[in-house]
Amino acid sequence: MYRIALALFAVSLSFQGVAAESYKGPIWLCPAKDGTTIYVVNKDSHEIAVLNTVDDTIVKTISLGDGIYPQGAALSTDERTLYVTGGGHKGCVFAVDTATGAITKTAPAGHTPTAAVVTPDGTKLFVCNQFSNDVSEYSLPDLTLTRTIKAVREPRAAVVTQDGNYVLVANMLPLEPTNFFNENVSNLNVYVASKITRIDVASGEARSIRTLPNGCGILSGMCLSPDGRYVYVTTVVGRTEVRTNHVKAGWINAAGIAVFDTAQLDNDTGGLINVALLDEHGSGAAYPWGITTSADGTKIYIAIAGTSELMIVDAVEMHKRLAAEPVHDFPSEYISPYAGGIPVHKEMHRRVLFLSGTKKRVQLQGQGARALTLAGNNIYIGMYFSDTLQKLDETLLSPVEVALGPAPVWTPERRGEIWWNDATLCDEHWQSCASCHPDARMEGHNWDLLNDGEGNHKNTKSLLFSHETTPSMWQGVRDNPELDGWDTATQGLQCIRTGFKHVLFTEPDEEKSKDIDVYLKALKPVPSPYLVDGKLSEKAERGKIIFEDRNVGCLWCHPAPLFTDNKPHDVNSRSYYDTVSSFYTPPLVEVWRTAPYLHDGRYVNMKELFTHGKHGDVAGLTDEQIDDLVEYILSL
Repeated sequence: MYRIALALFAVSLSFQGVAAESYKGPIWLCPAKDGTTIYVVNKDSHEIAVLNTVDDTIVKTISLGDGIYPQGAALSTDERTLYVTGGGHKGCVFAVDTATGAITKTAPAGHTPTAAVVTPDGTKLFVCNQFSNDVSEYSLPDLTLTRTIKAVREPRAAVVTQDGNYVLVANMLPLEPTNFFNENVSNLNVYVASKITRIDVASGEARSIRTLPNGCGILSGMCLSPDGRYVYVTTVVGRTEVRTNHVKAGWINAAGIAVFDTAQLDNDTGGLINVALLDEHGSGAAYPWGITTSADGTKIYIAIAGTSELMIVDAVEMHKRLAAEPVHDFPSEYISPYAGGIPVHKEMHRRVLFLSGTKKRVQLQGQGARALTLAGNNIYIGMYFSDTLQKLDETLLSPVEVALGPAPVWTPERRGEIWWNDATLCDEHWQSCASCHPDARMEGHNWDLLNDGEGNHKNTKSLLFSHETTPSMWQGVRDNPELDGWDTATQGLQCIRTGFKHVLFTEPDEEKSKDIDVYLKALKPVPSPYLVDGKLSEKAERGKIIFEDRNVGCLWCHPAPLFTDNKPHDVNSRSYYDTVSSFYTPPLVEVWRTAPYLHDGRYVNMKELFTHGKHGDVAGLTDEQIDDLVEYILSL
């Protein structure tokens, strides 16, 4: 009755237009060592909820202030201080007194700080800054920023090795050229995968471990085994070399955990043992997110965000099977159908069955399983969209729901975000829209969608401003005619409906498609990390003058406010298997986060695009002027 009463109260609030403000959004769970307390990081309500696990009650709520959007937390070694990351583009770290809940100090961080880890000796804190692509190091207990260490792209998760020598950082997205065919030469050996950054704690030196198998990306969770021997990282595994003509057996996307041996970090492989798939034949485990282990390390627990499940893996048996596998042999080297061969179906099937008999899946109540942790003998999973925790003991009895507040009343926008991340809408649950478009942006890979022919891979596009920049796709093949029930001012995107049919391989659901339309229309650009206090730098101001120079010509195809004319142009980017020479101009707002560039992703950075491509009359510009121009464009 209490939960029903809270739900009715939330409904009454929704009619006053404040339902969206009541969302909690549990995104991170930080347990005390004795397991009696969990600090729940609620991103959407800008607060930390202190949960007493003895009776599962919220004993304290610590407000961080509007606009903070916390995303990570770590306890000091004496557990007297909780370090919380937040602030978005005005990134910061809060030191919170765990006894009183008072914020005792705030220190600057990079753009959108996420994961936080403390070294075993308690003297240093490391924070991942997702959009400034770096890691902040702080001395403790004074929380003084000591240095900033470059990562690769969107660092999202981190662990410290048990000896305290290294911090390992999972970069969410890859940063590689993705074009299969360049300079009119067939090149089937393209490698695109996210990287692990290894930071030497003593020196601050960073090394990129470039050994994750081809197609690995969207690294979301990371944990260390209790004995310190292994590191486990959740990943989406894209089969980017094949045509997307079906989704079964993980043909397009699969889910896995990468396994690293910390004793081998200095080797050429960077310690990678292999990647094991979490899916099952006929049932995908789309978008694995949080990950942890049992206290004795014999079990691995994974929150499966796309299907709202808990996955339990027998770690002992998994390691036995991995020991018998050839190192670095996943995924198999597919033979391109465009070179006269065929994909290796049997090998793909074998990989999906690799952990067969070692896994158990538990369906959870609610939507959006993301964060999870172990507290005592219980597993807690944060259900991001349902504003609850799911609690299970290690006998894996039915989950118990722990409410973090009133039952949320989902607006159409929120429902659209839920459907965007929901893999149960896909045939056999292999992927969701977010599997290729996390946060409705892009994941840095090329795909051979069959709406514009076969064999011509295209780079994934961001969906920001997708309603204002139709027709959709690089070749404009998905037009946007008026749909039944929609007037011309509120019409929906055809690409959403065709995406259900040709990417998720299910029939379009019009009500869910309408919700997704609302969600995509509501997307707002994230402020660029190139801005200085929200404004253009002096360098970018100079670049703006060059950009607006009619002789240079940028504005001909990229007029404000979205910096696109929504028209196709031939910019000399046609490659070996393209069927056309002209491609639709992409908007430049938020282009700082959409690398690699051009329709086939051939350029990793914007300067390469100007110095090697045909984009405006830059032949007369100096290197310094091109740098200024790039700075302005990346500031949009």
